[in-house]
Formats: sequence, C-alpha cells, structure tokens
Amino acid sequence: MKTNSLDFDAQALREKILDLAMRGKLVKQDPNDEPASVLLEKIKAEKEELVKEGKIKKSKPLPKITDEEKPFDIPDSWEWVRLGEYAEKVTDQVASGSFAAIKENVRKYKHEEFALMIKTADFANNFSKNLTYTDEHGYKFLSNSNLFGGELILSNIGSIGKCFIVPNLKKPMTLAPNSIMVKVPEETLKKFLYYFIQSPVGNSELWKITSGTTMKKFNKTGLKTILVPVPPLEEQSRIAAKIAQLFALLRKFESLLK
Repeated sequence: MKTNSLDFDAQALREKILDLAMRGKLVKQDPNDEPASVLLEKIKAEKEELVKEGKIKKSKPLPKITDEEKPFDIPDSWEWVRLGEYAEKVTDQVASGSFAAIKENVRKYKHEEFALMIKTADFANNFSKNLTYTDEHGYKFLSNSNLFGGELILSNIGSIGKCFIVPNLKKPMTLAPNSIMVKVPEETLKKFLYYFIQSPVGNSELWKITSGTTMKKFNKTGLKTILVPVPPLEEQSRIAAKIAQLFALLRKFESLLK
C-alpha cells in the first residue's frame, strides 16, 4: 500500500508540473522572446510551401477559435491554436485507402519483413517482441502514413491520452491501425506538443472529441480541432528543459524511496 501511495503522489506531481507548464506558470516569460503569433505565421507559410511542392495535401479550413472555447487565460505572448494548424501533418493508416483496399494490399507478418508496422504497444516492450511487419508492396501502399522517426503517435482507441515519440530504428516503418500520427517539423515544437498531450489540459481536450460507450475512441478529424496553448519558441524550449529536469528529479526520488 505504501508503494502505491508514493507512486500516486509522484504521478500527481507530474500532472501538476505539466498543468503549470501549459498555463505559462512553470518558467518566466521573457519580453525579448518573439511572440507565438510570429511562430504561427512561420508555420503557416512553411505548410503552404509544402503544399505547393506536393509534399503534403492542403488541409480543410478549421473553425475559428471563440473566446468561449478557451479553457483558461494564457500569457500575452502566447496564442491558442487548433492542433491541425500547429502540426505539419495529422494522419492515420486509413488515409492511404479504404479498409477494403488496405486489407487487399497490406499483408501482415509476425516474422521480420520489409517494414515494421509501429503499434503503441511496441513502446512498452521497447520493440523487442510481438512485432508486426508488412512487405514492400504494403509499405508503398501505406505511403501516406510511413514513419521516419520523430513523429508523435497517439492511441486513439481505448488508451486515450497515451502519446509516444517514434524512434529512428534505421529500417522502413509505417503506422499500424488504431493510432494517429502527428508530425511537427521542429524538435522544440515536437517536445512541447508531446508534453501538452500528456498534460491535464491536453487530456481534457482529447476527451472532448472522444466518443463510444464500451470502447472509447476519437478520429484524426476531431484531433485536428483540439486547442493547444502555444508559447513563443524560445519559451517552449525553456519549458521542455524544466519539465525534463523536474521529471528526472521525481524519478530519482521515487527510486530512493523504493
């Protein structure tokens, strides 16, 4: 019972740290930082260029954010934005074709084949067992959801709120079913978004788009609409560093207690 109590307290502290971070209360704001509005304009321009080059598809316009939607106030240098506007790409396996087409073109293997099909369960066992593969034809058919390392993967069925960063396994990789991939072009943006999804406010946003009675789920269309509080890029870097530092101290404290 004692260990469970300590584990619970550590988790509550992690959630508090993340909550403070997403409200702009974990690190100080620096008036010299370029405001988040400038960052968002840069992201928009970069996405428009990728669309011109044919590297990504043009996204449908997302609804404007109303004051009533904003769950809390954020610092003046921050901006609220929808995830679909913040991320370079939000997709899943079925974006490559219908269920029938995927069944016809994508064969699955339990022995090593051309490409690894990344499941959220693979992160728990460090990609050491129960892996799923597909052949080269399947990999090419799933080109819209191929992975190259650095993407975020969210479980969108059952374990709502779980988020992982795809490692570079130095082999062809593609997304398995029941997951959504979110790609952001910059390391700092990725780390901040990773922490946001695991934070209480991120979790709350995910549950707003989740439905189902026996099996909870959400889809990529809903995910694109959730609200993200975006700090200036420099502050995102400071926030991620502070979270990493505090989480490392918590892990050390937990191990000492055990």
